Amino acid sequence: MLTILEVLERTTTFFEGKGMENPRLNAELILAHGLGLPQRMDLYMQFNRPLEDRALEQIRPLVKRRAGGEPVQYIEGKASFIGVDFKVDARVLIPRPETEELIEHIAEKFESSAPQSILDLGTGSGVIALSLCRLFPQARITASDSSMDALSVACDNAAAQGLEERVDFLESDWLTAIRGTFDLIVSNPPYLSESELALSATEVREHEPRCALASTGENGEDCLLSILRGSISYLNRGGVLAMETGIHQRDILMEEAGKLGYDSCQQHADHSGRDRFFFAECSACS
Repeated sequence: MLTILEVLERTTTFFEGKGMENPRLNAELILAHGLGLPQRMDLYMQFNRPLEDRALEQIRPLVKRRAGGEPVQYIEGKASFIGVDFKVDARVLIPRPETEELIEHIAEKFESSAPQSILDLGTGSGVIALSLCRLFPQARITASDSSMDALSVACDNAAAQGLEERVDFLESDWLTAIRGTFDLIVSNPPYLSESELALSATEVREHEPRCALASTGENGEDCLLSILRGSISYLNRGGVLAMETGIHQRDILMEEAGKLGYDSCQQHADHSGRDRFFFAECSACS
């Protein structure tokens, strides 16, 4: 029988042949998941353990899925966001580290006065809404999405984290079904242009939901503009709109926000130095 180490080495070589980045890490993650181990480092304590045919049969389809470009997170059925595991599958976008930075900026913005009402537009798996639940324990949160499939995942995550009583999940095409006003409206909408999506990694382009990635407009700005234009009617006085954006949309968002009556508009770069986050306040709203 093959040992865990032998299977790991063979899987790594197989992934290398597929041109995969970090083939060893991917092999470790897939094997650990296939063997039901809590962490990939647990493999190192069992390198000499022989694997029976039954175990190999569990691992082979997972290796095939990863070799075909399916993201590890979908295979494992989870992704970490700010240290918390969220359920993810092909119905929702995999959360990115940059979105964790969006939460950091929001925390700084509301350091002296926490929002009491929050709207998360396009909630997906619920990572933003549920993270803000923990950050602002007194806030009431509404999380919307146009996809009932995505809302189902978000509801599962809320229940798993014991936060289902704190969040109202709502089917809505952006703001069409939203009622009430909010201290904070936040969104990580689709913002890739068609050309950017075409150049993205295969596992992104072919496996993650396209509707959560790409928007119309020359630079993928249409969803962002729709949220910007609509949100001004749903913000409380002094309310804040916070959005994750692409790298080519700063000027059009700043110009449009000025026309609409927003003030104190700011664009923040991510840790790589790329324009990523757009904040707009509305002192005259409501």
